[in-house]
Amino acid sequence: MPQNYEPLPYPYQTTHFNFYYTSLDTLNIISVGDSLEKNYERIINDLKSDTLSEINVHFYTNYDSLAAAVSHVVPNLPSWASALALSQSEIYMMSPNHPDYGFSFMLTNLIHEFAHCVSYHIRPSIANNPRWLWESVAVYEAGQFVDPHNISYLVSHNPPTLTQLNSFNNTMIYEVGYLLAEYIILNWSRTHFKNLILTNGNLQQVLGMNSSQFEAGWFAFVRTRYGI
Repeated sequence: MPQNYEPLPYPYQTTHFNFYYTSLDTLNIISVGDSLEKNYERIINDLKSDTLSEINVHFYTNYDSLAAAVSHVVPNLPSWASALALSQSEIYMMSPNHPDYGFSFMLTNLIHEFAHCVSYHIRPSIANNPRWLWESVAVYEAGQFVDPHNISYLVSHNPPTLTQLNSFNNTMIYEVGYLLAEYIILNWSRTHFKNLILTNGNLQQVLGMNSSQFEAGWFAFVRTRYGI
């Protein structure tokens, strides 16, 4: 058993989820479950997926416990990580009631991780392959919009490349992922969005363009839509 393993209580069960919660969550675990259930059908429909099997959601009270629980898959969990989906049926994250995080922020993160589960279900090899698409899908489905007027490198017309966004040391994808997904959905369709997942982001096959053309088209879209 890992040194920092933290045993979790028996689960609170909803229609589609089993929550293994902590002592921090006993007063509002029902509202947490309701929040995630309210987004279940929407995300399934958005990504044109069939129904998933039951999903286990594991909450932890501290980083060490979270890191120990996922160490068999992610041996060096980044210190900034607060949540991750390891498969279509497993989510691990810090408690949404952790004092270092805002409750509503963490509920949104939970929806983000569920979107990852749906992506896993559609394409088991999609996790971080490519990272820009993997995170864009989850950011968009969780509604994690960042106004491009507040993103300095977009205002200065220095947008990141897909290669930059694919780097694990680069967190810009969390700022621009919504805008990337929005470009694909509004310029093409949600079917194209799903087909990118199915092809691990094959832009040429799905959208008929290479990476450079996609990057240029995307930033032209952002400039026009948001006036930057």
